[in-house]
Amino acid sequence: MAWTFMGNTRMHQVLREKGNKLSHVGVFTFEVSADGTISETGTAVSTILPYVKKWPHIKWLLTIMNHGTASIFTALRENTNGAQDTFLSEIVRIIDKYPWCSGIDIDLERGGELANRTKANALFSRIYSTVKAKGANLHVNICLPGMTSVGGSVGGENWCVYADLDAYCDTAAIMSYGMSWAGSAPGPVSPRSWLEGIYSYAANAMNPDKIMMGLPGYGWRWQIYDTTENLGTTYRGTSLTYYAAKYWMEGLYNHTGDAPPQPFIPFFSYWDWTDMVPWGLLQVYDFMEGWDTSREIAEPTKQETYSGRKYLTTYLKQQEVSFGTISVDRDGVPDSYSGNAVIGEGYASVLDEEAVLKYTFEVPTAGTYDVAVEIVYPRWDKNSIGISLDGDSQMLSESRMYFLYWRKKFWRILKSGVSLSAGKHTITVSGGVPGVVFYGFRVCSDFSQKATAGEVYYGLKPRKFMDVNGEMVQPDRAFKVTAEVLRRKPESALVWYEDFCDYSEIPTNYFTVLDGSWKIWKDESSDRVRKYSQLEGSGKLALDYTGFSEIHVRARFAFKSSGGGKAGVFLGSIFCCINYDTQCVELYQGSKKLGSYASSFSKTSNADLRSNPSLYTVEMRIRGNKVRVYSGAAYTLRFTATITAETGYVGFMAEKGVVCDLLRLGDAWYYEPYECFDITFPDGKQTTFGRCTRTGISWDNEFELFRVNSDVEEISTRSQDISMDYDFFHSHEMSLECGNDYEMKVVPHDLNVWLSRMYLGDADGFSIMYYSDVDSIVYWANEAAYTYGVSGIAIWSLGQEDMRLWDSMPDQI
Repeated sequence: MAWTFMGNTRMHQVLREKGNKLSHVGVFTFEVSADGTISETGTAVSTILPYVKKWPHIKWLLTIMNHGTASIFTALRENTNGAQDTFLSEIVRIIDKYPWCSGIDIDLERGGELANRTKANALFSRIYSTVKAKGANLHVNICLPGMTSVGGSVGGENWCVYADLDAYCDTAAIMSYGMSWAGSAPGPVSPRSWLEGIYSYAANAMNPDKIMMGLPGYGWRWQIYDTTENLGTTYRGTSLTYYAAKYWMEGLYNHTGDAPPQPFIPFFSYWDWTDMVPWGLLQVYDFMEGWDTSREIAEPTKQETYSGRKYLTTYLKQQEVSFGTISVDRDGVPDSYSGNAVIGEGYASVLDEEAVLKYTFEVPTAGTYDVAVEIVYPRWDKNSIGISLDGDSQMLSESRMYFLYWRKKFWRILKSGVSLSAGKHTITVSGGVPGVVFYGFRVCSDFSQKATAGEVYYGLKPRKFMDVNGEMVQPDRAFKVTAEVLRRKPESALVWYEDFCDYSEIPTNYFTVLDGSWKIWKDESSDRVRKYSQLEGSGKLALDYTGFSEIHVRARFAFKSSGGGKAGVFLGSIFCCINYDTQCVELYQGSKKLGSYASSFSKTSNADLRSNPSLYTVEMRIRGNKVRVYSGAAYTLRFTATITAETGYVGFMAEKGVVCDLLRLGDAWYYEPYECFDITFPDGKQTTFGRCTRTGISWDNEFELFRVNSDVEEISTRSQDISMDYDFFHSHEMSLECGNDYEMKVVPHDLNVWLSRMYLGDADGFSIMYYSDVDSIVYWANEAAYTYGVSGIAIWSLGQEDMRLWDSMPDQI
């Protein structure tokens, strides 16, 4: 199937010469209004009539569309002022007006959420019945949004449930194009992961013989050298046909109005072997993926891959320390001790209030020194240690739940700028909470420490290119660097993250089973170091600490086929859960239900439990006597409730069998941003990117976290949105010489900042382009036919595609 949207010369050429390759054509002319009336716009019907006569085998369908206007869909669905009734009468009218038509093609978009499902189904049922009453042989095609599951739309089209609509069509064209668009980050219009999800869902939910899988004949070019504000555009992207993409690659276009001063340079396109589409970089002089660093990548930076992207990120900050000149360096083994203490290899720990560890050291020269100690706080309730220097005692303690170094060795200052005479001095460890571990101390000239998310370096190697005239050329004025980075919305400052990958059994030093039976399943077939794991069982599992009060706690889990009832997270008697039996998210304190939110949940079969579980997320944030309840993959706030404040265990609870692959605790008030990084460019200039301006917050500058000053949602503290897509951040203009090599440094301030790609391009403009050609469409057409067994493909739209395609398509006569 294809549509007559373009109205250009190539569209008419296909209809005139290649009609034998087409089975269905949507005459893209008929536009419905909010009152239900249909008007004729776009491609004139009269221009199609010669092809109707020439190709009688084609099902010529009158396409009726709302151009994605939500208010029109709503009016039709709700029958506002009789709009639906009028619409049905209008369908009959245009069929009568064009009796040669084979039927209709319904393209209604922006239908809203799952709550609209029933009324949307009723609308499509009436459309189908109306057309069939007019003529049993009339054909009904419906254009459906690309979805990977019930509620799995990326574009707000969750009203659509494929299985429901199967009965109300003869064919369905799945609009599986548009994942990438003018306002998205650059990428394939229809990436593999999305297409395969749609194909699999549709072919199982509907009769495959009815399905035509949508494929794009077009592409997009995104300008990535400056912000949209500076470019004077709403979005970065501009759609293009295959031939426009080809002309860009051949150097016929440029970014300065297709005229000097930017050189006209031809560029090869690349082939994306994951998504099976061509793409290109235009006026880009150097390009690095995240992993392509000029120096060795070191901790805490991690190399990761997602959908073919090789990016760098950091999950946990680590302490970076500096001591200046070190005069004394001692480990934790004391010179002497008394009382109940543990002495290990390089460390010691007092186990009661009477125990004392003594260390004698000698300073070679009188002067002013810093004295730093290395310790471990193993738990939230083992969080203070008494240390004295020459009898001057100090209690070193920590009460921040989000403190980065729980259970880790870290350095902290004992005395700063202290005057020490030459000769012997004494450090004594005693008091505090038994169990804190002492690893030693250093006497030094200048102690400093900070939490770091690492740093990476990228080499830049600009070289001249050959233009269309065979001349070696370079930018007219200057270069710019663009960083492609994925940021995320802030999360509660991490207290505990548990995905159960690090254990084979429940670790009793951290967890306690309050009720029931729990075990850990691990995917032993995986070659990953940290193998995917699931907590499995029923009952109550808690972190072994009873001092939790204000906390944010989240769990992600699936109901087993034998499961049901309630499952979720708890603090003391406060239980935030998904109730499978009522199909609601619910909140309890004791036996009293404090709130609920209606939703939809299913069980997971034994066959899918390990590899494809139906996972659900539920969470609560407790501040004082208020609880906020969230659910869903987007952590959507569902309702709030008032409680009686409690202190106690926190954990996961299930009445019947579940598997859980995530339990996360965060601070109730503090957030960790995932947004900011610095770049030091080759000319020495350093720029900070990505930090949102916020109000009503206080910063913890040591860890670069922030606290909301009042009981509000984090999003209310900023006006800037943080896209879940890749963002582009642009340098100033730089005068670099082609032929020279340069280097730049990237330093993340925050965790979970994905460094994806770095581009060095002409300051007058550079772009990235994805498009479709004959090879990409043929590949995905074969996947549709032979992997998923559907009836065909639907190309959007005639006149945009690579014309070589039609010689590769099978005859329909």
